[in-house]
Order: sequence, then C-alpha cells, then structure tokens
Amino acid sequence: MPQPSEPPVTLERTLEEIWPPFGLRIESPRLELRVVRETDFPAYVAAASSGVTHTTRNPFRQAWNEKDPEALIKASLPFLWSTRSAVSPEHWHLAFGVFLKDSGDETSTAGQPGPGQPGPGQPGRGQPAELIGVQDCYAHDWPILRTVSSGSWLRADRQGQGLGTEARAAMLLWAFDHFGAEYAESGAYTWNERSRRVSESLGYFTSGTQRVPDAHGVEPEWEHLFRLPKNDLLRPGFQIQVTGNAELKRFFGDD
Repeated sequence: MPQPSEPPVTLERTLEEIWPPFGLRIESPRLELRVVRETDFPAYVAAASSGVTHTTRNPFRQAWNEKDPEALIKASLPFLWSTRSAVSPEHWHLAFGVFLKDSGDETSTAGQPGPGQPGPGQPGRGQPAELIGVQDCYAHDWPILRTVSSGSWLRADRQGQGLGTEARAAMLLWAFDHFGAEYAESGAYTWNERSRRVSESLGYFTSGTQRVPDAHGVEPEWEHLFRLPKNDLLRPGFQIQVTGNAELKRFFGDD
C-alpha cells in the first residue's frame, strides 16, 4: 500500500531575509539609518507634519511639506511604497529613516558599543529610537555609473545640531566604503545656503547649475549641482557600524 506522504518542510524566514533592504542598518554615534517600513509610518507622518524648514522659501522640488497631515499621508505613503518597486540591480531607491538614538544608549564617540551595550540594530536601554527625518539614497544605472544621489529632511526642532550632516556623512561612508559607490551627487537651490554648507563640509564641489521649476511649479529657480568623488570625501571624525550589507549586495546580484 502507498505510504502517506510527509508534510512539506516549511522554513520560516524573517522579513529582513525575505526583503534585504529592510535588514540594512547604518549606525553613527547619534543616529541609526534604516529603510522606513509600515510600522514607522505613524512616526514618519508625525515628523513630516511637525515642520521641516525654517526658510521663507520652500527648499524642496515639490511642496509636500506644506500639506496638512491628511493630505501629507495621501501623498507621502504612496511615495514610500513606490520606492519598493524602485529596487533592482540597475535602479534603486532606499528611503532611510533617520532615527535618533536614545540618550540612555551610551555608545562611544566612534560609534562602537561600550561594555555591555547593545550592538547594531538592537534596542537601547531607554526609549526606542525617535524618527526625526529621512535620508534618501538612490541610483540609476548603478552597475555602470556607481553614483548615488541623495535628498533629506529633518523635523525643524532637530535642526541646527549637526544631525543632518551626520546622517549624510553616515550614508556616504556606507555607500563608498561598503557598497562600491565611486561618486555621490546632490543639488540645492542657489539660495539654500544651509544645504550648500552641508555638501561643501563633506567635500562636494559645485559641478554646474540648472534651471528648474520651484516647489510650487510656478516660477523658475536656479539649482546648484554638487558632485563628490569617493577619494575627495572629507571624512567625519567618527566611524559607522553596518549590518545587513552583504545580504543587500547579494539581493542586488552585486556580491
């Protein structure tokens, strides 16, 4: 008589194993960068709707930051979902949430856990890390150009503390030292001195200008274009810890 078949073996896999972009962690002394996921949406909306600019003119390419919370949800969450489909070996977009570590997590100035302290991606002793903004990192024709582009924002009450520069520097250290980038690019309206200073403090040079629509699509603006070769990075006085990078490179077929 035929023997009863055994049930198929099911190997449970974590979300990070299924979708490696969720497993990437970049830690600097004060911050953790990781891709925004659904459980972060309430904190994301709270940060985005709390105010993200002190300038009298809108510094973004679209005026998303002027929307009320309900309109911001309808515009921002579909955008975040769309970045999932913008992930392939050739073209990818990683929307890193910028999380401020809890002050109770006493890491060293080099970004290394102290004795008895948690490692990368592990919770600190105090409150969970606070989402204070976003550091986008994206690429087109990655295998050929090896160039990352970026954009970012922080909630207004967390600006002026060097956190935006730290987030950009951490992203660049990961891209150059761990992921194989050769160049980084960015842009800012010519009147946006704060953004220009952040780029220049990390070694970017002005590679040109271009005429673009303003955030409201009404008036023309001039935009500075910034470029940074890997060897010209003005390295910050800290190191980063990275986890999940090898898995992400395999996911992209770039191991």
